[in-house]
Amino acid sequence: MTLTAAGVGSLLAGCAEDEAGGIDLKNPPKGPISLGFSQVGAEGGWRQANTNSIKKAAERNRIDLNFKDAGGDPKKQIADVHSFIDARVNVIAFAPVVETGWGEVLRRARDAAIPVVLTDRLIDEKDTSLWVSSIGAEFASEGNLAAIYLENDYAGTTGTVNVVEILGATGATPTKLRAEGFAATAAKTRRLNIIDKATGDWTKDGGRAAMRKLLDRNKRIDAVFAQNDDMGLGAVIALEEAGKKPGTAPKIVTVDGTKAALQGLADGKLTYVIECSPEIGEPLMSVVVDLFHGGRVPKRIESDKAVFDPQTAADAMTGRTY
Repeated sequence: MTLTAAGVGSLLAGCAEDEAGGIDLKNPPKGPISLGFSQVGAEGGWRQANTNSIKKAAERNRIDLNFKDAGGDPKKQIADVHSFIDARVNVIAFAPVVETGWGEVLRRARDAAIPVVLTDRLIDEKDTSLWVSSIGAEFASEGNLAAIYLENDYAGTTGTVNVVEILGATGATPTKLRAEGFAATAAKTRRLNIIDKATGDWTKDGGRAAMRKLLDRNKRIDAVFAQNDDMGLGAVIALEEAGKKPGTAPKIVTVDGTKAALQGLADGKLTYVIECSPEIGEPLMSVVVDLFHGGRVPKRIESDKAVFDPQTAADAMTGRTY
């Protein structure tokens, strides 16, 4: 469930009284509040919606947003975070391109007393004090759900189901955890047999190219797990070009919940879509405001999630912003 400003405030109110921090009512901090945000890139519809959510929420909350796009380049993103420290912003937030390599710059942010918030993805650092909060989906759970719903379609059948995976960018948290979650659930019954994987780099063109490779390498594919909607929709194109019937033979499960994917569900091109909401702008700004005023914030805030099938796709599209 997405946490609203009121939700964060109520959590802060419930913190232990002996914890440090809090607002000095005699000397309250003065605005404007400045936030440095580094976005991983603009690789698809989900990411663009994520960026729009953050920019609109910053404007609504009157937060001075210093926004930078890393363009998928880890070195540029680290340089962007350094620039936020140099600019003495009040809070730094970023969606990491990759999990590793963050220790030095985040220690510098901590030394400068600038709190750091992770969004969408996580990082691989043993010292978890380098960030104060993370906001986003539980990626392993999304992989679990994809396998559970796919397995249910084959309940009562004999034999194994040959599944191929289209992975996101190498080194990214969702790539790793969605694969791990899917594999862990598949291993419980051994009904789903993961026979091959290919990388699609989160894009429609990448998904199309990955699906072509998987078709060339495998004679029988019963199902496809695409780690995001764009790659899944690219796989649909490749499958149709090969004379297949995507959504039926093979079945296709994707993750994100974009309008395009829900339309693909309604059209019978996809089988299931696992939602991973990009709309984290308001929870992020709530955290930023509370940090500015010296408050305590939750270490982890989960975004919305749901599972859609062809019957529920049409209703889910109503009012969807991404």
